[in-house]
Amino acid sequence: MTPWSRPSSEAVTQLTFTEEIVLLALDDKSGAQLHLPVTALGYGLAGAVLADLAVAGKIDTDPERVTVLDPSPTGDPLLDPWLALISAETNARSVAYWLSVLSDRRTEIEQPALDRLMTRGILRREDKKILWVIGLRRYPTVDGQERTEVRTRLGRLILGEDLPDPRDAILISLLRGCRLTDHIFEGPEFAAREQRLVTLAKMDLVGREVATATTEAIVALTAAMNASVPHM
Repeated sequence: MTPWSRPSSEAVTQLTFTEEIVLLALDDKSGAQLHLPVTALGYGLAGAVLADLAVAGKIDTDPERVTVLDPSPTGDPLLDPWLALISAETNARSVAYWLSVLSDRRTEIEQPALDRLMTRGILRREDKKILWVIGLRRYPTVDGQERTEVRTRLGRLILGEDLPDPRDAILISLLRGCRLTDHIFEGPEFAAREQRLVTLAKMDLVGREVATATTEAIVALTAAMNASVPHM
């Protein structure tokens, strides 16, 4: 169940979970996307959309199904296409089902979030060509305040003993589910707190489902690759 919703008085500059996942999936210096396991970011973004809709009070999630509480638009173009898609489904579907559906639409989720981050002045777009032909698009950081703030806040939470607030619990769960924590929280101090991170990541249902979907995709890919190797 989703125990809370975003206060109406919250500052309009608050990033959505979708924006935060997109931002944290980029290398700090180059703006290139971090190397994540296959489909991991797709599942992470799908989970972020579900989390954003839940926080907005539009859907509720439990282990068996995603329930639409309010199909009316949020007014946020990052979320409304996906709310409409979920609302149009006449059969009860699980979180895992919607993660699969939305992860296949990754580009449609990711690009609008990148565009908004540029509009906010957080990222800029940089287009280059390799050998004058191949296009290479990156998104270097213009203002790193948001990225630094979330890393500092979550890092302090992982290294400490305090209980997370609901939003941080969701974000940590999503980040670990799509393997972004491996890149964001490096170093021996975080390695020593792996069990703490595991415990925090289990606090949110959607994040746990992201982790399951990511792991299953990795296992399936590994099996397919092994099957394609000729046996001597």
